[in-house]
Amino acid sequence: MNPPRKSDASIIIDKLRSLRREPWLGPLQRSWPKYLFRFEDIESAARILNDGRLLSRAKAQANAVMAKDCASPEVLAQTDDRWKSYVRLYFRPRTPMQYDIEGFRYKSAYKLGGCCPVPVVFMFDSEDILTRTGAMFSNGNLAAKDPEWGEDASFFLTIPFDRVYHDNALDQAQPAKLRKTIYHRHAETIVPGELDLGALKYIVCRSQAEYETLLFLLDEKVRERWSEKIGPGTKGNLHFRHWTFVEQAELSSGAIHLHFNPSTGSVGPFNAVMNIVESAAGTRYKWQDSSYFIDVQDPVLKVGLGSLSHPVSYIVKLRLDEHLAYANRFEEYDSPF
Repeated sequence: MNPPRKSDASIIIDKLRSLRREPWLGPLQRSWPKYLFRFEDIESAARILNDGRLLSRAKAQANAVMAKDCASPEVLAQTDDRWKSYVRLYFRPRTPMQYDIEGFRYKSAYKLGGCCPVPVVFMFDSEDILTRTGAMFSNGNLAAKDPEWGEDASFFLTIPFDRVYHDNALDQAQPAKLRKTIYHRHAETIVPGELDLGALKYIVCRSQAEYETLLFLLDEKVRERWSEKIGPGTKGNLHFRHWTFVEQAELSSGAIHLHFNPSTGSVGPFNAVMNIVESAAGTRYKWQDSSYFIDVQDPVLKVGLGSLSHPVSYIVKLRLDEHLAYANRFEEYDSPF
């Protein structure tokens, strides 16, 4: 059933379509007005897809289904409680918040205490969501003091999208302008209670390895439903990629090789724990290095499987500082050739 629409929906749609023609949008930004964005840590992303709905913070906590809380306690404390009853989406990817919490880093490097080591980006159809009755939008960060928001086309037309979509370096020498730009980059669309996934167009992972991990975490039928809309993204478009993460994985019956981002700005130390479970008998193996550093000259974690009894079929999971970095199943098949 189609959700009810705003009476001024056509004005909102016309504005969105005109934004895509604005000369101040760069090549990578041309598609941004077509979508609304939300990022979730990979385990939460899998839970959302398996459940088939996106819940507000208040509803997720009430139902005890929040797999991982990425938010900063400091920012949450200053956010009006009423906004916690809404599903919150951004007008753009790569928000300042995402910059502050993306990737595996030194624990002290997460500025405000929140962290999202493996962000998965959800891309919703903006025309669909913004024109729904009850959907509201802000011109900046709802966690700020006295944010401006509305729900009709007249307010929507006042949002300064040249600042919302601003994607150049910030001028540190002009702190007032910097704060204002950061505020507008956090402009949001909010939906009361929960949001179905009918308008979800794409689910974008940062790397091939994280794409494999998300597919592994999904229920079989859910994986089949979303497989054509899930994929590893274009470098630099939806993620920052400045810190540690697993880019590629090579699994075999002899060894596991996990290739990390070689340009990481945070090499460790990490408490690295790899758990391996053999499919045949459920035998468990564990590899751990409580002070693991990424070697940027050879950023590959290599773990041999000589101690496994049946290494032709197993499940592997790697956690860094207790956060899931990679998971998948390996099956060795005999080739007829």
